[in-house]
Amino acid sequence: MKIIITEQQNEQLNKKIRFAVEKLGLEQAREMFGDELIKQAFIDNPLSFLNQFNNLKPIENNDKIYYVDNDNLPLFFYNIEHQESKNGYYYINYYRIWSFFNDVMDYNYTETQETIEEWLGTTYNLRELTPTFTPIKLNICWERPII
Repeated sequence: MKIIITEQQNEQLNKKIRFAVEKLGLEQAREMFGDELIKQAFIDNPLSFLNQFNNLKPIENNDKIYYVDNDNLPLFFYNIEHQESKNGYYYINYYRIWSFFNDVMDYNYTETQETIEEWLGTTYNLRELTPTFTPIKLNICWERPII
């Protein structure tokens, strides 16, 4: 039996998936829908995934600037000293941001980096450093609020 989905029904499904990604988080949405459905929901505008992170607030703590959500969980950070020297990185939360482009959208490292760099520049006026995801050795706990 073949199921035919109209363009309108397809767009409604895509909206529901995008809403679930925003409200439940990427990790849980991936468990529910799988990468392929999420990719199809964002295929026309992958950058729109980042809209949910457009209102982060900066918090200075231990010589770092963290950009945190409403629960004070960090989404990205940078070392203050590196911003002034323009020689360093914006460390991006892999599970909540980077993996969307890398794992779901199948972007390579450079494509992911360029996309996030564009977003940081236009949304937060952060252009001095280079985005990367956090290596384990930095020992940042993305699940602990920054206070």
